[in-house]
Amino acid sequence: MTTRHEGNVSYEQLIAGDLAKTITAVPQSLDNQWLDNELLTSALKAGKVTKRIDKEQRRRARREYLRALLNAEKIIVNRAYLYNSRTVYQDFLGDGLDREAFRSLLSDGTIIPWLMDETSPLPVTTPAFQVTEGFEGWRTVAENTPMSCLRLAWDDETYRDLAAHMSQGYGHFLTRLGQFRPAALQRDLGLGPDEAEAMGKYLKEVAAWAFERTNSDVTVTRQMLYERFIVGEGGDVAAREYDRNLPHVTPLKQLFDLKYATNLADAVGVYALTPGDSPRRTALQEGLADRRRIDKKALAATDADQMIRMLRNLTFENVQGLLERVPSLDRLTLSDISRVRAEPEWRTYKDTFADLLDSSSLEALTDSDRGAASVLGAYLTMLVKAEEIHTANWLDGVGERFEALAELAIDIGEVTVNLAFANDLPVGFEVVGDVASLGLGQSVRVTVRLGLGRRMKGRAKHRIESTAQILDLRLDDPTREAKKIIDYLAGAYAPLPPAKNGQDQSGEAE
Repeated sequence: MTTRHEGNVSYEQLIAGDLAKTITAVPQSLDNQWLDNELLTSALKAGKVTKRIDKEQRRRARREYLRALLNAEKIIVNRAYLYNSRTVYQDFLGDGLDREAFRSLLSDGTIIPWLMDETSPLPVTTPAFQVTEGFEGWRTVAENTPMSCLRLAWDDETYRDLAAHMSQGYGHFLTRLGQFRPAALQRDLGLGPDEAEAMGKYLKEVAAWAFERTNSDVTVTRQMLYERFIVGEGGDVAAREYDRNLPHVTPLKQLFDLKYATNLADAVGVYALTPGDSPRRTALQEGLADRRRIDKKALAATDADQMIRMLRNLTFENVQGLLERVPSLDRLTLSDISRVRAEPEWRTYKDTFADLLDSSSLEALTDSDRGAASVLGAYLTMLVKAEEIHTANWLDGVGERFEALAELAIDIGEVTVNLAFANDLPVGFEVVGDVASLGLGQSVRVTVRLGLGRRMKGRAKHRIESTAQILDLRLDDPTREAKKIIDYLAGAYAPLPPAKNGQDQSGEAE
């Protein structure tokens, strides 16, 4: 790493390789176009993001941002968000504990500014685009705080090549939309069967539109996609105006935004962190060929017998007491987060999680010392410590608590199998999607995610607060093997009501 000095600004120059062996994430919630399912429905009804929706969106984005800092070792923040997103700059705009916490997280490399064409975290002149009150606050912080900044490359020629490759990743996704499978659209975007079929046909038109431009050497940007498919004629992208009368505008916007957020994570080989009540990474329908295109590695094969053996051996008995009453943590401040990260409970969680991610095997998942139960136990212990720190700092009493459950989610192509482990209830399972959609004789990608959720409304429903992808495998003859797994589950466990999506952390380029 090289230290660079520009005027009063000093920073380490990072490239993707410097983040190897770290749990680094890109939070989608900082994207100002992100709206969860509920808020997007309201915005489309109003035709734009109203003041009320904007206020609620900022509150939810703030919650997701702080959770990202708690869940990940490091986070990458687009340089413009540092001074244009109130979610971020509210901490350093004035004096106080949160400002010092921000500077500490910046200087120790927890918060990493992401630079694009510029080579400094502080523009020499005020940017051409409109900036907020956060710009001068960021100038003061940047001139007085050493930091680490990430760029695809620091010499211009290499940077241009890598930036072009990154752009091609988005373009490849657009031209692949015509191959999206309706069964997966139905599962991942909450569509009905008829709507999923209709959208699958419309995606072919979107893909053809994108291919026509990319084939003419025109780089298709999200701005262009919004202008054509989201805001409509005369609409204003910056003002977040949306035309609900355009075909399939809701799922299209969700797909465009999800790929936009994950494209950076893929380019630098880190995790994508998608927020709660939003489509998960599986909505991008990245199969075996797409995964290999990202990391050039073949996925290890598994089969139904291995998966069933893992499920039989998996237990969360040693964390049952911790699942009983878990703090919601919605009231945490940035200074709270900074203090939690200095505690041994947070370091234990980080090390245990990193150890499991590094193992990449079904056997490790059930290991009593470093498996899924150990990670969840360390995470819950860390959450309790976070609540203690907040209560001690702010003297406002114990916050809301909820009865928690652990979830193991297995994505098999466009089918998902969820298992929930609660404190005093039998293990429950659900199957989302149609096994027949997997086809015959082909291979599909299998991912395994570990999640934490809460039981709601008399335990009849549940919500998954956050999930993390921990395994990535290949399954041959998926229809036959998936049926074996589901038959085993039907004989061993009770049916489970559906859950809402929570924050999802996936490392597609690991």
